[in-house]
Amino acid sequence: MAVPDDPQGIPQRPVVLAVDDLPANLAVASAMLEALDVDIRLAENGQSALAQAEATPQPDLILLDVMMPGMDGHAVLARLRANPATRQIPVIFVTALNSPSDEQSGLLEGAVDYITKPLQAAVFRARVRNHLDLKLARDQLTRQNAGLEHEVRRRLAENQQLATRLQLTLSASGLGIWEYHHASARIEWNGDLCRMLGLDSSPTTLVESFAYIHPEDRARIEAAMRNPPAPGGEIAVEEFRMRHADGRWLWVEGRGQALHLDPGGAPALTTGTIADISRRKQIDIERQLSSVVFTGISDGICITDPDCRILTVNQAFLRVTGYSAGEVIGRTPALLKSGQHGQAFYQAMWETLKRQDSWQGEITNRRKNGERVTEWLSISAVRDPGGRLTHYVALFSDLSERQQAAERIQYLSSFDPLTDLPNRSLLTDRLDQALINAHRFERQTAVILLDLDRFRVVNENFGAPVGDALLQEISRRLKQLVRDGDTVGRRSGTEFGFVMANLGHENDVLALTQRLLESIAVPFEVEGQSLALTASIGISLAPRDGSRADELLGCADIALARAKQAGRNTFRFYAPEMNADAARRLGLESALRDALKNGELDVHYQPQVSLDSGRVIGMEALLRWHSPQFGTVSPGEFIPLAEDNGMILAIGEWVLATACRQARRWHDLGLGAPLRLAVNLSARQFRQANLEQLVARCLADSGLPASALELEITESAFIDDVDEAIAMCRKLKQLGVKLSLDDFGTGYSSLSYVSRFPFDKIKIDQSFVRDIIENPVNAAIATSAIVMARSLNLAILAEGVETEAQARFLRGRRCDAIQGFLFSPALPAAAFEQLLAGRTTLPIADLPSAGKQTLLIVDDEPNILNALTRLLRREGFQILNATSPREAFEHLAKQPVQVVLSDQRMPEMSGTEFLARVRQLYPESIRIILTGYTDVDSITGAINRGAIYKFLTKPWDDDQLREEIRDAFRLAKETRPQPPAEDS
Repeated sequence: MAVPDDPQGIPQRPVVLAVDDLPANLAVASAMLEALDVDIRLAENGQSALAQAEATPQPDLILLDVMMPGMDGHAVLARLRANPATRQIPVIFVTALNSPSDEQSGLLEGAVDYITKPLQAAVFRARVRNHLDLKLARDQLTRQNAGLEHEVRRRLAENQQLATRLQLTLSASGLGIWEYHHASARIEWNGDLCRMLGLDSSPTTLVESFAYIHPEDRARIEAAMRNPPAPGGEIAVEEFRMRHADGRWLWVEGRGQALHLDPGGAPALTTGTIADISRRKQIDIERQLSSVVFTGISDGICITDPDCRILTVNQAFLRVTGYSAGEVIGRTPALLKSGQHGQAFYQAMWETLKRQDSWQGEITNRRKNGERVTEWLSISAVRDPGGRLTHYVALFSDLSERQQAAERIQYLSSFDPLTDLPNRSLLTDRLDQALINAHRFERQTAVILLDLDRFRVVNENFGAPVGDALLQEISRRLKQLVRDGDTVGRRSGTEFGFVMANLGHENDVLALTQRLLESIAVPFEVEGQSLALTASIGISLAPRDGSRADELLGCADIALARAKQAGRNTFRFYAPEMNADAARRLGLESALRDALKNGELDVHYQPQVSLDSGRVIGMEALLRWHSPQFGTVSPGEFIPLAEDNGMILAIGEWVLATACRQARRWHDLGLGAPLRLAVNLSARQFRQANLEQLVARCLADSGLPASALELEITESAFIDDVDEAIAMCRKLKQLGVKLSLDDFGTGYSSLSYVSRFPFDKIKIDQSFVRDIIENPVNAAIATSAIVMARSLNLAILAEGVETEAQARFLRGRRCDAIQGFLFSPALPAAAFEQLLAGRTTLPIADLPSAGKQTLLIVDDEPNILNALTRLLRREGFQILNATSPREAFEHLAKQPVQVVLSDQRMPEMSGTEFLARVRQLYPESIRIILTGYTDVDSITGAINRGAIYKFLTKPWDDDQLREEIRDAFRLAKETRPQPPAEDS
């Protein structure tokens, strides 16, 4: 910070007056200002501040609090501005009032700044320093102007003789002189001013003179002419442009002041000078441009005197060499010598420079840190008009950056910039080399392609930066698993490739593959969460699967696709039949593109039947394809194809529109009411942004009521973005359609999960129905689904019901409806129409009463069954016979059974295994083993686990057997849950 001088020229420290009624605030401000090297005065009220403001020396800056008792800061500022002695002292308001209106008021009252409390030390000091510097500059300018004005006034007061000398002096200096008479608006230019502008005579009026002033400057100069400074005041100085007679514009500097005032105090006569500053302006522009080029150019510049002493350098020079300006100025460029060039090189350079005044070429210099740098150097000699050498100018560009750029381009052509792994091109080249070596030494080579499963979800949920970080971590893990000499590369976004060279045995590939899957499976930490990923892997081997890189990569690609089809998170070796599968897949995909246009697609309808009434209550629209080339193609084969290539959108729209029109026709014929049409939505269809509009259009075009349409959605359609899926479901519900959750149980179904969606129905997948009467796990899943649906007040339907036993089992557990071959397969529209017209129903027998004593005897020997039946029929039991566990499960599903008597050794499964399943499916049943073989361990274990109640041996004692069966029925009656008693 600059320090002002006292009148004797002795530097004085700036004086800052701090005014605040709180001593603590004064102490804080003083402490913050100590670093500024200022004298600090303190005042605790307004009166003290006013007194100290007039004290000698006066303050250079006043820091004034606003809220003070007695006289607040606004009143103190008004007094300071009213007093000529203190009017010029800058005042900064320092206050806790921080509203914009308070700040505006303070600044309008004359404060130069407005600082709010609490004070930030660095900002506070900076703003105080700035205003002190501004005050110092203003004081210096005032003194300078005062001196000049004093000199002008002295000269004007001199003898009239001095006017003549002044006129001569002005004429010799080339200054133009003008006078303006305000009353008459008359203006006069002297001859020098007219000659400056190439004119023969002066304009006569002020308006006429404005025609020579540039339009952009005219308003400003007119205001200055009409309102000049008063006599003895500050002389006005303006820079503007005036037009020469030849049309060019001159930059001029005009000065003016009123010489006389009229009785009213208005200017009467104003005079001034005009100087041509065009050359100075041009020099300033050229100097500015040179400075911009010198500092902004990326090439290094060095300027020396004739003795090669460095005078100045630019920032690029310092950046390239590593030196500071102070380290090179005054020294010669020899400090940059690298030692790579001999004396002959420099001698030839100087000879060329002296002969041609310039030299250019490639040179290697040394940075400050010792590194060598290759440069392209141009040296030019600068001479004055007399030919005398005045300077050397050297300009050089760093060629190492270009070399690094070339190396970077070469690197990017072979490596992936994100993971630093070999890219697709380099990986293929490494594979070619590995195949050559493998052929030479009769070894195998393996190609492994790994693709991350569902990685798109990571980018969508966490963003691309997190996805990139995960790919880098995955790359690090993968690199740690490969052997020396093997290659791991990144082929595309989430696909990595491995080349295992000199492979001795396929087991080595298996071991690496397992390690790869395990490494990917280790959870990643993402934003404080644990994220699990999986991968699919395809493998091909040379020479078994091919001898060229493109063959092996193609085979590995096919195997990778097969691994994904197998459910992901697994691996597959390439097999020749995969080519046939791939060829068929390509053929199907090609044929499918024209199937819709060629009318090869058809919609069949499978009835949905109520388990209460046996009537048809709805139908599901199912797509079928009969290709002239491939025959009847399974939906499980062509629908995934359509899903992958996007054709499912057009096909799905056609199915929905066709089914809606057909359903409307049946409604009009009186066949369809009140049937509901169910149409599947694929995952890709469900994610369409315009799905709501599409459904609404199909309903409107067909005239089908919205309540007659049910859209089936699988869990895979919304598992990626649940919130967005819920929003879409609600939009569909607003149309009035029904929604059902299809293939329930195959995904992540749970009560809390399903309850978030506005579903109307749940459909149990056929994979659980297929063996529901004999598989306790699937039976439990189906039963749980029914219970959950009812707890959520949802309808429940089971798919794939093919036997009466399955239907009886589901009905016994209060399933609402079924769909499957038991009633009807999917039918073409015409056949389905006949089914509806025939009013076909599913026979629904009354469920047998649980009060009847029913005994199930299971034995694979018919004579044993006959003997036991004859023995026990006299007891009055209803006896059911089964020669296999499968037949026994059919009986159990169809009606209540209290006691099960089973042989131990049977072909399908042992008696203990059979009864263990029975216990899980029908825990209230009493289970007895009857066998001629004493497999003590298994039977004892079954008894201990509660799977069987008694163990009896063959041959049996008739009386004992009858008594054991009677005991079993008594126990069944005691343990059977009793219905609640009715109120009397």
